[in-house]
Amino acid sequence: MIRSTVIEDAIIRLNGTDELVGIATITLPDIEHKTETISGLGVIEHDEPIPTAFNAMKLQLKFMNRCKDIAFEYGSNVNLTAKAAILVEDSETHNNDEVEAIYSFKGKRIKTSGGDLGKAIKNETELEFSLTYYKEEIQGKVIHEIDVYNKKAIVNGKDLYEKVRSILS
Repeated sequence: MIRSTVIEDAIIRLNGTDELVGIATITLPDIEHKTETISGLGVIEHDEPIPTAFNAMKLQLKFMNRCKDIAFEYGSNVNLTAKAAILVEDSETHNNDEVEAIYSFKGKRIKTSGGDLGKAIKNETELEFSLTYYKEEIQGKVIHEIDVYNKKAIVNGKDLYEKVRSILS
């Protein structure tokens, strides 16, 4: 059995080419389905998740310190790609290997935190983006892909719009 152990290293690029430097961590978006509360006679109240509707996705970039790369223009679309090398271990052979993970994000910057300013400390400025597109691929397999404008919702490798598209076609 292959199990992942640690992210060995990662890089994030703007528009596929320009490396953003000084990033400490990337907080990936939560994939959370919207729900509708169902209640009525003969039914115990419960929340029903809607497979193709999601709460807003947010991406956070934490920089170690303030630098020129935090100056994203307000309101403009941002296209970011992160690549990570994930260290994995084969539990039978005890051998280690690295696998590739690729993350794609499109959205707009909505928040810049000022961070802390003091002697001999990291500033840790954080940027928050509201996403309209998110894709996660591990070893070439699409794990998640959500495109809010093009009715695409792949969650845990399953196309949630597939049946809806066939019904509506």
